[in-house]
Amino acid sequence: MAYRENLLLFAKTGTMGDGALDAQTLPASSFTGMQASGATTTKLYFKDIGGDYHTGGTDGKINLVELTHANISADANIHSKIAKAVARVVANPGTGKLLTVVDTANSIVADEFGGLAVTCTTISNTQ
Repeated sequence: MAYRENLLLFAKTGTMGDGALDAQTLPASSFTGMQASGATTTKLYFKDIGGDYHTGGTDGKINLVELTHANISADANIHSKIAKAVARVVANPGTGKLLTVVDTANSIVADEFGGLAVTCTTISNTQ
């Protein structure tokens, strides 16, 4: 049986081939949670995929994606809105889809964000 699940695409602006991590796809099942990390930022956490999500990643490592959005002073509920939008994307019932969550380079934001201005500013694999 083929292994099929939705993959989430995140991309920030950058120059391809410069050695920086400008884009990443992560399996929806690796999503572990999110955190309001600042007045204008929300961090999304994923289990490390270690290059092969079929066999799992490296213990203790995480994949991090940080989104930038409206300031909480302008919208007191912005972190809640971001959390709900991400939850709707992750819960997409299809299988085997590539779901663009935030592609800053091409000005694409998933419909689940309901028109919120969101950009992807950080993609990192860390411990």
